[in-house]
Amino acid sequence: MNDKSEITKDFAALFAGRVDAYGSWEGGCVKEPVTETRFMKHLWGQEYIGIYPLMDDNMVHWGCSDIDVNDIDQARNIQTALHIKDVQSWIEKTVKGFHVWVFADKAVDAWVMRRALLAAHAAVRVPAREVNPKQELASGYGNYVRLPYPGALLESPAHRYMLDGNDNPIDVDVFVAGAKNKLSTREQLLPLAELYVPKQPAVFNTDTAAMPYDVAKEMLAPYAKKIFVSGPNEGDRSFALVRLAYRLRSDGLSAEMAYSIIRRADIQWGKFYSRVDGEKHLAKIIADVYGE
Repeated sequence: MNDKSEITKDFAALFAGRVDAYGSWEGGCVKEPVTETRFMKHLWGQEYIGIYPLMDDNMVHWGCSDIDVNDIDQARNIQTALHIKDVQSWIEKTVKGFHVWVFADKAVDAWVMRRALLAAHAAVRVPAREVNPKQELASGYGNYVRLPYPGALLESPAHRYMLDGNDNPIDVDVFVAGAKNKLSTREQLLPLAELYVPKQPAVFNTDTAAMPYDVAKEMLAPYAKKIFVSGPNEGDRSFALVRLAYRLRSDGLSAEMAYSIIRRADIQWGKFYSRVDGEKHLAKIIADVYGE
């Protein structure tokens, strides 16, 4: 393995983001400076971290699309769509699925990075459930992404690692060396970003009561039923509602029926149920998921 201090320096440069806060592995914001030492601790397995991509000037150094299902073909298809437009990307194997990463040679507008990834998703018809940066304009800290290669300087490869073209793990030093020499420019990202056409939210009847639990449980297809019954993974109730809505759409259910089912799921999980504007949040989930 190459000099570990150089690996840490290059790794930190690739995943640069906000410098005043980072994400904890367990979930939550740690409002402390993000220094090279933070990255070193991550790679040495002392403190695993996530990085907020969106900086106060609405710029980012990288983008990341999260595919939360174990389907390598989805990740490869997105990578192909990016490659056609001469944008280099890297696929990370995560615990539940895959991340597709794009690294810029210098900070680029968040909207350019986000829309380039969204356009790649649209080109290959892979639902864009979680594309980072999630915001185009800075408002608070936004969302962070857990970094790959936790503890990689202690073991090779660590869990959460990049894959080569044959789906084999890439050691962290090999990845860093390759990535820093294949950075994407704004000129490469912009034409793809300009192809992105925002979805039009679906219009549907929201005067629909929550479906009874036993009725929903009996009528759902196996995978949707598993989400509905098991509830959120890792406590992320909002994302679980979106995930269920996508599954209901793919199973052929109408927007009205999906709305009725996620209303029941929300009662079970307690995300928006007690809020005054709870039904508005749920309706937006369905409108976005069923939009064209």
